[in-house]
Amino acid sequence: MTQDTPAVLARWVEAVEADLGLPAGSVDLTEILDLARDAAHHVARPAAPVTAYLVGYARGLASASGRATADDDVADRTARLALGWDAGSRP
Repeated sequence: MTQDTPAVLARWVEAVEADLGLPAGSVDLTEILDLARDAAHHVARPAAPVTAYLVGYARGLASASGRATADDDVADRTARLALGWDAGSRP
């Protein structure tokens, strides 16, 4: 049986949001999946989940400290970093 992956993912995110007490719809799936894709393709495959975690962690810290803004661009900044990443020239 073939499962509808977008529908399964949407249900999974809804279940995790509910279980963790997060507001419904608090996850921008397109943003996270695009960020993970950029990290996987331009840095290394294992960078995808680690990068998504780091962006979420940074947003959580910013929110907890009152520094979060409506135009938070941490995911955009991180995506640009991944897109410009050249592992050979990095320390």
